[in-house]
Amino acid sequence: METRRREARMDRDRRAAGYSLSEILVVIALIGIFVLFAGPALADAFKSYKVRAAANNLTTDIRAQRYLAVTNRATRTITINRVDHSTAPNQYSYLNPLGRTMTVKLDGVEIENTSDTSVAFTNRGSTTVTATLNVIFSTAINSERGDRYTVSVTPTGQVSAVYSTYTP
Repeated sequence: METRRREARMDRDRRAAGYSLSEILVVIALIGIFVLFAGPALADAFKSYKVRAAANNLTTDIRAQRYLAVTNRATRTITINRVDHSTAPNQYSYLNPLGRTMTVKLDGVEIENTSDTSVAFTNRGSTTVTATLNVIFSTAINSERGDRYTVSVTPTGQVSAVYSTYTP
C-alpha cells in the first residue's frame, strides 16, 4: 500500500514537472497559424502608418513655420521636393528656429505631387501665393490598396490633411 502511494505521488510529481511534447507542439502550431495570418496584416499596418506619419510630420512642420513667421515677424519658407526631383528627391527642408537647415527625407513614402515647390509664410501668417498649395503623399500598401494623404495650405495659412485610398 505504501508502495502504491509512493508511485502515485511520483506519477503526480512527474506530470506536474513540465509540459508534454504534444502540448508544446500544439502551442507551436497555434503560434505558426497566428504568424501566418497576422504577419501580412502587420506589414500593411506598418506601411499605412509610415504614410500617415509623413503627412502628420509635414503638417506639423508647415504649421511651425507659419507660427515662427508670425512670432518673429519674418517670412518663413519650406521647400518640398517631389519623388522625381533631380538632385534631392522625396524630401522637404526648412530653417529651424536656430537658423539651421533641417532636411526631412522620406523613405517608403512618395511625395507624389505638389502644386508648388515651396510655401512661404508672411509675418501675418498668410502665404505669398493666391492659390491653395497641395502636397500629395502616397504609398502602395499591397497590390490592392494604396494610401494617400493630401496636405493643403490655403492662402490664409490654414493647413489640413485629408486621407484617401487608391488602387495601385
